[in-house]
Amino acid sequence: MLTQIHIRHLATIEELQINFLNGSTMITGETGAGKSIFLEAIELALGGRSRIEMIRPGKEQAEINLCFDINRLSPAREWLIKHDFFQDSDECIIRRILTQDGRTRNYINGTPTTLQLIRELSEHLFHLHGQHEQQVLLKTEHQRDILDRYAEHVSLVNEIKKLANEWKQLDKEIEILHKNIADHEQRREYLRFQIDELCALQLQAGEWDELENEHRKLTHVEDLLEHIQETLHHLCENEQHTVLSYLNKMRKSLEAVQPIDTRITTWINMLASISIQLHDLEGELRDYLEINEPEPERLQQLEQRVSQILDLARKHKTQPHTLIDLYERLQTDLNAMQASGTQLQTMETKQKNIAVKYHELATQLSNDREQAAKQLSKEITSTIRSLSLPHGECHITLEKYAHEENTDPTPYGYEKINFLIKTNLDQPLQPLAKIISGGELSRLSLAVHLALAHQSITPTLIFDEVDTGVGGATAEKIGKLLRQLGKTYQIFCITHLPQVAACGHHHLLVEKQVANQSTHTRLRLLESADKPKEIARMLAGEKITETTLKHAEEMLQDIC
Repeated sequence: MLTQIHIRHLATIEELQINFLNGSTMITGETGAGKSIFLEAIELALGGRSRIEMIRPGKEQAEINLCFDINRLSPAREWLIKHDFFQDSDECIIRRILTQDGRTRNYINGTPTTLQLIRELSEHLFHLHGQHEQQVLLKTEHQRDILDRYAEHVSLVNEIKKLANEWKQLDKEIEILHKNIADHEQRREYLRFQIDELCALQLQAGEWDELENEHRKLTHVEDLLEHIQETLHHLCENEQHTVLSYLNKMRKSLEAVQPIDTRITTWINMLASISIQLHDLEGELRDYLEINEPEPERLQQLEQRVSQILDLARKHKTQPHTLIDLYERLQTDLNAMQASGTQLQTMETKQKNIAVKYHELATQLSNDREQAAKQLSKEITSTIRSLSLPHGECHITLEKYAHEENTDPTPYGYEKINFLIKTNLDQPLQPLAKIISGGELSRLSLAVHLALAHQSITPTLIFDEVDTGVGGATAEKIGKLLRQLGKTYQIFCITHLPQVAACGHHHLLVEKQVANQSTHTRLRLLESADKPKEIARMLAGEKITETTLKHAEEMLQDIC
């Protein structure tokens, strides 16, 4: 709840600090005293739009501080912890500073922050129930939220909304996938044709290099054999002039002088080693001649294979040795396209499962709503009849969008919620917007809040002239209902009716004073002894008589 407000240099307020208590606090004051400035200060601190004109003339900045007790307010504590603003305390302090340059500085528990985060936090702390809120009541989506909060199945609605959003997202993805599959069908057929061609080629890794080598050798085999034969001739077959015979002569010549110099032995050994290597070469050359010979049939086979590979490489505008990589790449592309079909089946199955779960929960929600609608209709009807609408009646209907089997999942279940009302005996039930007046709407709005008291999620409620358009006994009943709400919520109510003001647990008086050509607004909580005088002023105006004062005292005694 709101425990303290501190305001400095805001509009007509020089400086103000007030401590608040639980229960209902009635805010009164003469016309033009500035009762609305209390609301403006709170709304401004909690993220409302600022204006330079709000800063008191002659001052550089204005400042508003709000202190809330969050001891029993788990959502606010959890929010503060989540966003690293919690200070291991039951207090939450929100501060906002307005400056003449149009900028603002915002703090939560002393830490600088953004207006967006303050607005998020404010949803857990404070709720203004004014004329705008009453107009929102006319919207069907707000009526649906009221019914769901009353029935305590907000979590069920959130789960249904989550399933509906997942279903819708999958539906978009499935539609795109269907289109892609249709667009890729021709491409898939062409890929299959290309892969079949490459597969029929049966090209093996390293085969092209081997084919090139063998083809080159068989193409030039006669020149190859001729030169090898000539090498053998010079090496060993010409009896008088062979390399080996010359080596033999060289070795004998050195042996003749070997005893003269020891170094000659090394040279003789070198010639012997060369001779051995040349004999080995001779053996290899002869073996080569034996196993190699012209093979016209094999050459023809090779030329056909090489031509087959080259033709396919030219067709795909690539090199022969990259055909295997091309095959693997095309196969990967085809597998990816075929996987689209499998992915589509998986997504469609998932979507069907989501739809089954959705319809299960949506059916449960419909049944719960039907029961809750009957009970809430009775409670609202009972309350508005007690507020001088003896023939008033509220009836909440559930209008099906369509049969569930023929309806795509929607975020809010199967039905549209309508609040129907009549305020006179001879009227038919009709939607709120068609027949309800401002005063009737304020009473209906109050009845709704009373029905939702057990679902309190915001501890502090402010009612801005909720008693508009009523008076007398009805005003007293509204005051008593606000006092009753004060047992569950912390209530602030701006009112101009003494019957309502008398029902408050506390009374906040707004006064305007002019001193030294400067206007000052003062807010003060009245002591018990001061309340009768303010109630008497509201009854009679500036001229307060003994009779009026006694009447005011009696009104307060009746409430207490």
